[in-house]
Amino acid sequence: MIQAQRIPAHLVESAAERLVSVPARSRRAAARQLIESAPAHGIDLSLIWGTIDHSGTAPRVAQACLVVPTPGRTAMVYLSGPDDAQRAPDPSTQHEHRVATLCAVFAAIEQSMTDRVALAQALVTPVEHWALQACRDAGMLQIAELSYQKLVIPTERAATRSLPDGVELRIAGDVAEPGARAALARALERSYVDTRDCPDLCGLRAVDDVIDSHRATGRHNPALWWVVYLHGQPEGALLLSPFPEQSSVELVYLGIGPVLRGRGLGRVLMEHAIEAAARAGALEMTCAVDMQNPCALRLYQRLGFRSIDRRLALVRSFRAPGF
Repeated sequence: MIQAQRIPAHLVESAAERLVSVPARSRRAAARQLIESAPAHGIDLSLIWGTIDHSGTAPRVAQACLVVPTPGRTAMVYLSGPDDAQRAPDPSTQHEHRVATLCAVFAAIEQSMTDRVALAQALVTPVEHWALQACRDAGMLQIAELSYQKLVIPTERAATRSLPDGVELRIAGDVAEPGARAALARALERSYVDTRDCPDLCGLRAVDDVIDSHRATGRHNPALWWVVYLHGQPEGALLLSPFPEQSSVELVYLGIGPVLRGRGLGRVLMEHAIEAAARAGALEMTCAVDMQNPCALRLYQRLGFRSIDRRLALVRSFRAPGF
């Protein structure tokens, strides 16, 4: 039986070599760069699990998985790719090593990290079949295929259309304040009803965790977070996060409740978002869209967004039943 374990300190460089995606001749340098830069990016390299190959004169890490906890009790998991070492096992055995490694990660989270991690997530490209199968066999659920989109914000823009009667767009305010947080939480919950945007993700995280996760994206600017109200009641949210270094703004979330759908409000809100991003100095806007959400895809296409990448999103929930 294959045994995976937490990687000891003296093998972290070997694990880093397995995690970097560069040609073999550049791996050691890339691994050392990863180790040196990890603290600045909030990466704890003690959170690596894997399998160890003892067949040679010195042990080496055969497969590895790095866990990176983020605000909102979410953790990204990064899995090493196919092993091309001379003494690497056959592809089937490598797959077993990857699955064992992921299972060891999830067991460790369940045993001692649920205060920090309620949801583990992996994002893999559609051609990384080895990663997709390993994640599935380790118990992860594929929740979406995401299209990453980018808009170059036009210098000349049409005037933003007015909101429908009874609909208001208000600044969400300081979400550390209970009243503002409660209003945003209610708005998000309403927008999740019968949503086409990653519906399998609904209920896997507490709304407070979702808010904290959104807030940690980019450089939070409260002036770029809005709650959509209908007759004074929260019914949706529009959340933007700036990335000043890239002169970019990310559309972190846009969602409205069922009562507001089908009225063209999505386009009005996006026009407002694009105008606000331009005023904030952004040259580009980015977003991720569920490929099973045709209405959103059409909207972004009409606004000038173009697909630049795709990822398959897989998750594993550690949320206790009834939480």
